[in-house]
Amino acid sequence: MVTQARPIDAKYVTIGEFEQMSEFNGPYELINGVIVKKMAGDNHDRIARKIDRAIEKLDPDDNLGRTWRTGTFKLASGTDDARDNGRMPDLAYIIADRVPPPSDASMTVAPDLVVEVWSPGDVNALVNLRSTRNKMEYWPEHGVKITWCVNPAAKEVEVLYSDNSKPAMIYEIGDTLDGEDVIPGFKMAVADLFV
Repeated sequence: MVTQARPIDAKYVTIGEFEQMSEFNGPYELINGVIVKKMAGDNHDRIARKIDRAIEKLDPDDNLGRTWRTGTFKLASGTDDARDNGRMPDLAYIIADRVPPPSDASMTVAPDLVVEVWSPGDVNALVNLRSTRNKMEYWPEHGVKITWCVNPAAKEVEVLYSDNSKPAMIYEIGDTLDGEDVIPGFKMAVADLFV
């Protein structure tokens, strides 16, 4: 999630302009034409790192796919909104045969899995809660097969799917996350995210 997000400039910026700015190489996103600094707390980063390490343990040579923790994605849907969005999830995973070639620009391939971690600020006001919900729903709306929305305060993970035939699911302590057909063989206890 965007954690304690704040706009750094109210000026409208296109993704092309953003990719030319120094902010593109930092912890910033472009959301609807506004540059937003991502600020994550320690707990936030630990959770993303735990998932990243668990994937690496299963697939150390990236034979199944590859993860990014600082990659920017410009994704278009039915509308041409890629021009004003460069989103940086807490963790992104792309299946091996879809991994794009190295580039200095944003990736245009939708990740197969995205992890977003809620921060305390995401739920401290209704406007933040709406913004966080929009951020989570952005990913499945733009072709991401599975989105894991990790809520440390509630100690649960909401799983969203781009496939409308699959309902969203809530996984709690005692449940196990499954990589399904995106990361075959991947399993991780929800409890392990919060220790």
